Amino acid sequence: MLYVIGGIGVALVAAIAGIALFGFGGGTDARAALAAAGCTMKDFPGVSRKHINDPGARRKEWNSFPPTSGPHYVTPAVYGLYTEPVELARVLHGLEHGAVYMLYGSKVPADTPDKLREIYDQDQRGLVVAPLPALGKKIALGAWTSRNPGSAEVGTGHLAICTRVDKKAFDAFIKEFRGRGPEGEPLNLLQPGQT
Repeated sequence: MLYVIGGIGVALVAAIAGIALFGFGGGTDARAALAAAGCTMKDFPGVSRKHINDPGARRKEWNSFPPTSGPHYVTPAVYGLYTEPVELARVLHGLEHGAVYMLYGSKVPADTPDKLREIYDQDQRGLVVAPLPALGKKIALGAWTSRNPGSAEVGTGHLAICTRVDKKAFDAFIKEFRGRGPEGEPLNLLQPGQT
């Protein structure tokens, strides 16, 4: 009996150590990968899930730039790859559904859009990739998550700012945050070409 109890104790300690080392997300540690890539990562408290009527609005309630939560246009941006800027209030609505954005400034290296396309092409569900000239030399990854998808909770915004594309770090961000939006849309519904 003591051997059984001891074995269970050892297994329990090993499981706790594994969780501490790798986290609950299947080994994904977006923060560590982003830090290793020289990116900064910050979480922002959700501010509102209100719909607005102006897709070009820049709301004072947004507590990050680019926004990661807050009032957003009633119709989301279509998930996809863009060569022209997209209204942030549309992009933000997609985040509420569980999308992730990868936005890049007008002064990033010339190969940045191609590198982002490679990441996008791996799994296009729930991704918006677009230029955002105001970012200058930077790339922004954004998501809006909830602990209780489908509830009225406003959730948490997540924003990573990077100076270069790092596939490992960007993949980790997408894996950790995509499909966890406050609205609770299943990831398989976030198909490219749809909203």
